[in-house]
Order: sequence, then structure tokens, then C-alpha cells
Amino acid sequence: MRPWHPTAEQLDALAKLWQLGQGDSSGEKAAAKLLLGLYNGRRFPFDLTDLRLLDEANLARALLVLEMDARPRQEVHELLGMIFQHPRGHFGDEFEWRAYELRLKGRTKKAFLPERARLCPVERV
Repeated sequence: MRPWHPTAEQLDALAKLWQLGQGDSSGEKAAAKLLLGLYNGRRFPFDLTDLRLLDEANLARALLVLEMDARPRQEVHELLGMIFQHPRGHFGDEFEWRAYELRLKGRTKKAFLPERARLCPVERV
């Protein structure tokens, strides 16, 4: 079997979905939840009908990322750490923080949250 490497197009799609997923619109939240599902599908299950919230370009990106992650050699949080040159080498804390911001009730575990979540909790509306 040949070693697998994500394509530049797949990595670009992953980076753009991550950036999109930082917003608060329904499509932006769908992008975040999709990536959270790839990060840890048991803790952050993703409803496939939420793909309908993405516009055509972002749906195409999501499908590229799903194809890339179908047989992963490297996890999405590790790939994002490499893409954005995260000091820890992975985006685990960033995923936990985003899940906390999205208030995924019962899914975000306090022990996994980065220190900033404990210091400045998200205000409840």
C-alpha cells in the first residue's frame, strides 16, 4: 500500500472550513460541528442534514475533507496544527474551546477544556 498524504486541495479545504467554523451563522456552526465530529465523533456526533446549511463552495470543501478523513493517517486536529503552525503541534485545545463556545451541552468535558475556558467562561444568554 502506498503511503497516503492529503492533497493541497484537501488541506486548503480543511483550513477554510476551520476558519468558516469560527463564526455564528448556521452555516458557520455546521462547519464547526462537522469538524468536531471528525475530531471526536463519539463526543460530538454530526447530523448529516446540517450539510444542507453550507453553500455550494463550502459543501464541496466539506466533501473533500470527508474524503480525506475517510481513511486517516493523521487526525484533523493534527493536520490543522501543522497547517497553522500551532505551538503544541495540534488543535485539540482549539476544538475543545469551539465546542465550549457552541455550548454543546453534555459533550464538552471540563477536564479537556483549555485553561482560557476556565478563566473566562462563555456568558450564558
